[in-house]
Amino acid sequence: MTSLTFYGGAGEIGGNKILLQDKNVKIYLDFGESFTFGKDFFYEYLSPRTVNGLEVYFEFNMIPRISKLYSKEMLKATSLKHQKPDVDAILISHSHSDHAGHLSFIDEDIPVYMGHCTHKLIDVYTRLYKSFQDIGIHNQLKEFKSGDRIKIKHVEITPIHVEHSVPGAYGFIIKTSKGNIVYTGDFRMHGPRADLTKEFIAKAKASKPIAMLCEGTRMSSDVEHNYTEEEVESKVNEITKASKGAVFGHFAMSNVDRFMSFYNAAKKNKRIMVIDTRFALILDSLREHIKILPDVRTDKSIKVYYRIAKSCTFCEKDYAVWEREYFNNKITYNEIKKNPRKYLMHMRFVELMEFVYLQPKQADFIYSSSEHFYEGEENEEERTVWENWMKHFKIRFHKAHCSGHADKDTLKQAIESINPKALIPIHTQAEEEFKKLHKNVLLPEKNKMIEL
Repeated sequence: MTSLTFYGGAGEIGGNKILLQDKNVKIYLDFGESFTFGKDFFYEYLSPRTVNGLEVYFEFNMIPRISKLYSKEMLKATSLKHQKPDVDAILISHSHSDHAGHLSFIDEDIPVYMGHCTHKLIDVYTRLYKSFQDIGIHNQLKEFKSGDRIKIKHVEITPIHVEHSVPGAYGFIIKTSKGNIVYTGDFRMHGPRADLTKEFIAKAKASKPIAMLCEGTRMSSDVEHNYTEEEVESKVNEITKASKGAVFGHFAMSNVDRFMSFYNAAKKNKRIMVIDTRFALILDSLREHIKILPDVRTDKSIKVYYRIAKSCTFCEKDYAVWEREYFNNKITYNEIKKNPRKYLMHMRFVELMEFVYLQPKQADFIYSSSEHFYEGEENEEERTVWENWMKHFKIRFHKAHCSGHADKDTLKQAIESINPKALIPIHTQAEEEFKKLHKNVLLPEKNKMIEL
């Protein structure tokens, strides 16, 4: 028997936890955290006691109660007895928390497979933000690259690189006893590496799959125009060119395509791209795998920003040992304040305090991250704070963004090209829309099995 059981990613965007069983093989496709995880029961200071493992998560059915899966430490305060795991592998498509966020719960003896760049990115984020991303301890963490053949008993998995808003994203072609299954992971085809997704689609088509698990994040949204990364860079360039002061930009530090868009716009306008020490560490860690990234230690178009610290003198001892690695390429608010038109500076929400020192005049701010932040009601308080800072310093606000997910037309093209015998929509709230694109759509339900 070959089957798929959906413990996450069914009827929701993110939270992928999909169990593939083929004869005596059990493999999870991703093990992520839902975007709504815990929001029904926890708020701010009301949160689970992590020292008690999965006790509270089981109480509210936030985590599937499955034996032979979780670590002894996670089960110590629960009624579920720890047993030797019977899962053969967990395959991680990319580093985003909705695909890898619950790895810290699983038994350390279960083999975990992820791309080499994904591993590097998770490692550096764990180092910088352990409370945000911690995948736990794994005795068998195995890296792969595009085109590898991963053999798990009689099942063979081929990971193929796809383009997404984070480097090291993969789709999988899985050879089972019943035929090939295609798992798209998260993908897009409107950035600088669309060739990766095209290669995945071509190989998925050639595999003649019996089933395709296809993400559909944007299946529900009809947009007049699908903005590309090239258009984002063009808009950032236009804003930067017209600005009479410093330009600030907000985007995810893991989005290297977006970094390159801002970096290129800075260079075109003879400005210097300013990043903080954390961003410098992330880029520095990824250069081994992404050759186009500039060297943050020596590149003349980049400066590393050091916030004012304990001594107020910007001496090395004020900063962590790893931060001192970039000290030779240091810049402070003093230099930027003297000549603001010379800089394009990355700035996160938690760094808005730097405006007090920078005292920007005639500045522009480019918001270049998820549109949901400026549309979602749950972000109203944070959004208001952000806007108040912009008003206080009279900063002109702009938006320039494109999604990390395929638009409706791209999804349609991918499905028609791959032409699976059965189509299973995941990572979407618009499952019914898929019925317009394929004659045999199987709608997954949470905690339910689909037999192939």
